[in-house]
Amino acid sequence: MNTKFGVTGIIFDQVGGKNYFLLLHRKLNWSGWEFVKGGIEDGEEPQEAVLREIGEESGLLNIELVRKVAGSIEWHAKDTKYVYTVFLLRADKNEPVVLAKDIVEHDGYEWVEQGQVLGMLTHRDNKEMFKKALKLVQ
Repeated sequence: MNTKFGVTGIIFDQVGGKNYFLLLHRKLNWSGWEFVKGGIEDGEEPQEAVLREIGEESGLLNIELVRKVAGSIEWHAKDTKYVYTVFLLRADKNEPVVLAKDIVEHDGYEWVEQGQVLGMLTHRDNKEMFKKALKLVQ
């Protein structure tokens, strides 16, 4: 079985005493809400990969890496095991989000208030990592 490594970025901003998280609506291969994610390229460190993926998928450039979230997201598809390192990052909610146009993975996005995130996320593993990340939000 092949193993592919990647990253997931849980991006938040605090506005008016409330936490908002960036969710992307996926349309490639399946439909639902997720965080920014993608593979690690050869020679790339996970921290570099998550910043690159955020730029590619959301266009956000003003990003602060807060910290790595304990654990990883893992799943199997066909003959491949995927292992994704998760990071918590802070962004500016007022910076324009520009979805990637070369490979159309996502057809929408929302900055979602903290209390609504779990209800929108599609996959259980994303929900579990979000709960861990919440403990790190200051």
